[in-house]
Amino acid sequence: MLTLIILDLFWSISAFIYDSGKMAQINPLVWPFAIICPIYPLLLAFVWFQLYRKKSPNQFLLAFAAVPSVVFGILAVLYYPTAMVYQGFSWNGLGQILWVLFYALQGWYLFVKYKIARSAMIAASMYLIIKLILDYKYLTFGYLDFENIPNLAVLVLILIGILSVGGLLMLDYLKKKQ
Repeated sequence: MLTLIILDLFWSISAFIYDSGKMAQINPLVWPFAIICPIYPLLLAFVWFQLYRKKSPNQFLLAFAAVPSVVFGILAVLYYPTAMVYQGFSWNGLGQILWVLFYALQGWYLFVKYKIARSAMIAASMYLIIKLILDYKYLTFGYLDFENIPNLAVLVLILIGILSVGGLLMLDYLKKKQ
């Protein structure tokens, strides 16, 4: 567990450094809707740290670490290949898929292993739905762009993201009924 904490912190700091140029161009008030890769590993590190200390994770921290990590993992597998088809191949994009899957798998594990309070689950889900709608409205995926990607492909990506949120809500509901 300590290894995951260190890796998540390392990747979060690396992503903040790598993305700092793009972040500087964005109003800090909208960072919660724009920043993806630096935030979720950091939240996961906080969750793992609470678990490492044998504490029950804060429900909102757990929800905001696990649920978006899962959804962005699903979207990374779809977005980066789509972007490479329309924007050209990118080694960075290929690496991003693996990087996002690293924290998405952690999100899946936490989602399956721990019960998340309904209010926290709904808050994280509403945040994601609003974020995805804003991504579609402004044709961005965080601070990645949808340039040259056909509108239908963008719409499909956003709808898959929203359906993923709905699927997680359904899984959470079924998990709590047991």
